[in-house]
Amino acid sequence: MMETEVAGLSLDQVLLVPSESNVLPNAVSLATNLSADVQEALPVIGAPVMTDLGMAQSFAENGALAVLSAGGTQLQDVQTMVAEDEATLVGVEVLNEVDAFETAVMLHAAGAKLIDFVLDDNLDQAIESLRLLAQQVPPLTIMAGPVADAETARRLFETGIDLVKVAPLPCQPVYTVTTTIAVAEVASEFDAGVVLGAGIRYSGDIVKALAAGAVAVMVDTDIIGDTPADDLFQITAAGLAESHPHDVELTKSAPNYAKQ
Repeated sequence: MMETEVAGLSLDQVLLVPSESNVLPNAVSLATNLSADVQEALPVIGAPVMTDLGMAQSFAENGALAVLSAGGTQLQDVQTMVAEDEATLVGVEVLNEVDAFETAVMLHAAGAKLIDFVLDDNLDQAIESLRLLAQQVPPLTIMAGPVADAETARRLFETGIDLVKVAPLPCQPVYTVTTTIAVAEVASEFDAGVVLGAGIRYSGDIVKALAAGAVAVMVDTDIIGDTPADDLFQITAAGLAESHPHDVELTKSAPNYAKQ
């Protein structure tokens, strides 16, 4: 009998198996390092497709980062956010155009902490721009994508960038879990990171992506509403009840736990 070859696994095709842990709730941190210079309080990045000034400010207020889309009022928005607080996390999208290097330098000078460099069919041009940025504009955190395979990720990491964004291409689907694992293995060779940039629809998907090796995920309107503070890692009433201990007899009250 012929066996069906499995090309890879998506988020919907995997489950995480809970197991015993000695970690106490008050010792848990959701912080993540996108690079040596940029740390987020939450492992989420707002996608450019939904990010305006207000959304970027909301993410920043919650210790995370949202990427301002290219063009329009992007430069002005960066300047506005930095004027409010120089330590504000600001991300910007840069397209793979002839003047991409100059655009990224200008936005970094204005206060952008992270460049989300958008790849297209001209990979050689992108690699040259990324190499210049990584070598000449420290301490700028650089992410490039979409990337759908480990070989391309390796070429990008060789330029010296900090992050690769895993996401599907028009002619190349991504099995999100399998591809994230593969790219994360390459990233470890360069002391770099992976961001899963597609497929996040539920809070549980974020956990699966982190388990697969991502340092953060990119989220959009599939999971974020008008007020990010009300959406990040939200849980239903049924899910909350299920997450508490149940069907067990408690012989002693835990000092660090109280069911609400």
